[in-house]
Amino acid sequence: MTATGATVAESSPAYFDLTGATAKARANDAATARFERIEASQQREVQATAAQARVLEAARIARTAERQAVAKKRALAAALKKAEAERKAREKWLLPIKGATFTSGFGWRWGRMHEGNDFATPVGTRIGSMSTGTVIFAGVEGGYGNKVEIEYWDGTVSVFGHMSEIDVVVGQRLAPGDLVGLSGNTGHSTGPHLHLEIHPDGGAAIDPAPWLHNHGLQ
Repeated sequence: MTATGATVAESSPAYFDLTGATAKARANDAATARFERIEASQQREVQATAAQARVLEAARIARTAERQAVAKKRALAAALKKAEAERKAREKWLLPIKGATFTSGFGWRWGRMHEGNDFATPVGTRIGSMSTGTVIFAGVEGGYGNKVEIEYWDGTVSVFGHMSEIDVVVGQRLAPGDLVGLSGNTGHSTGPHLHLEIHPDGGAAIDPAPWLHNHGLQ
């Protein structure tokens, strides 16, 4: 007993059993922590998936850009190759006739200038355009008889004389080898042949022989 007469048991503070509530609170805390860990893990997975998707998309875009660049490069190369082939085709030079025999060269003849080369060939031999060009004269002119002049892509002018037939008109565009007409014996001519003149840039006539050689025409 105490001095007041109360027993020890009566003066002791009340005791509450908190074991169940504490366990429940701890369980709730643990559940919350697990949920948060799961949620955090899921968020990390979502972020990782999104990051991977961005990487894959970037890689896809890069591959597409690379394919497009390669395709563009190939297309450009093909276009350049085609353009070069077309240019070579346009700028190709050909002999106007085949199988003819050289009979007279460039220079003075009997007191006058012979401004071309003569090629003996039977009447009716096909005469073709020497390259890409435009007909600037087609008709009869003095000693040339039937005559055709063609201005080519580089400014060179060829003259074909003594033709038996003209198959082009002034202003007509020609490709290498296109039919110009047929060889003959018209005008001042001593026998069937083609008279060929070469005028660089449309100027004075030059000896066709070296010019033909320089253009690979033998």
